[in-house]
Amino acid sequence: MTDNDPHLANGLLPGIVAGLLATVAGAAAYGALIAFSGYEIGFAAVGVGLLVGLAMIAVRPTSPVLPPLAAFLSLAGAALGQIAGAVIVWVRLSGEDYGSAVVRVLDAFPDAIRSAPMALLFWVVAAYAGFGFVNRRVKAARAAHDASSVPQPDEAGRVNYFEPRKQP
Repeated sequence: MTDNDPHLANGLLPGIVAGLLATVAGAAAYGALIAFSGYEIGFAAVGVGLLVGLAMIAVRPTSPVLPPLAAFLSLAGAALGQIAGAVIVWVRLSGEDYGSAVVRVLDAFPDAIRSAPMALLFWVVAAYAGFGFVNRRVKAARAAHDASSVPQPDEAGRVNYFEPRKQP
């Protein structure tokens, strides 16, 4: 990739990589919290969304694709964290191996979510947090870029369209 690569200029590829890494790290942390405490703490799911959002804005994105992707990754990270925590708890309680525990947890997961819909609420809040952070950053970056690329009038109030623009 060159310096003029549009994917690097708008932060799309670095934003995706940062978001994926934050999703995995947040899901692992949330799963470990569930496994060691024995409780599903919903605010930790929101923490996954905050982590994903902060990681994605750290690369200074301007791509409009990243806010919805941040929401999806936040939601996925919260769900994966809850699944991972449930698998670890199941292995500790039953003594089964991880493979069969994953199958059992995934089979019971839809019923568990239906019986405790508050988890979905925290997942939605996590998705909103991830989306909100990245969306604010993208909008601010785009507004700053648009403001810097508009020709400014000279002293007489006219714009000289034949003069080259100053690059930021």
